[in-house]
Amino acid sequence: MQPEPPAVEDRAKPPLEQSQWVAFAGILLFLSGLFGITNGFVALLDHGYHETTYEHGQRLLIFDYDAWGWIWIIVGMVQILAGVGVLVGSRAARLSGIVPASACLVGQLMFLYAFPWWSVVTMALSVLVTFGLVAEPRHVPGIRV
Repeated sequence: MQPEPPAVEDRAKPPLEQSQWVAFAGILLFLSGLFGITNGFVALLDHGYHETTYEHGQRLLIFDYDAWGWIWIIVGMVQILAGVGVLVGSRAARLSGIVPASACLVGQLMFLYAFPWWSVVTMALSVLVTFGLVAEPRHVPGIRV
C-alpha cells in the first residue's frame, strides 16, 4: 500500500514548521517577551524594587536601572516579534529567536541575586525556548534549524 499524499494545507508549510515543539517555543518566546517588558517597566518606574542592600545604590552590576529597563524592554519586544514570527512559521524567526532567548538567559543571571525564583523560572523558559527552536522533529529525522 502506498501512503496517502499529504493534504494541500500540509504541503504549504515545510515539515519542520509542523512540529509541536516549534509552536510551544513560539508561545514561550512570546510569554518570555512579556516577562521581559514587565521587568523593563519595573526597572524604569521603581528603582528601589530591585535593590537588595542599601550599599547597592542605583546600579545593578554594570548598568543603572534606567539602562536595564530599556535593555529589557528592547529584548522583550524582539522576543515578542520573534515569537509571532515562529507561530506564523517563519524559519528566519526561528533562527533569530535563539538570540533574544539567549540574551534573556544571560540577563537573568544579573538578577539572580535580587530575585532568585523569578530569575530561575525565566531562565528555564529561555532554555525551553532554545530547545524548542533547535530540536529535531521526530517526523523529519536529520533536519535541524
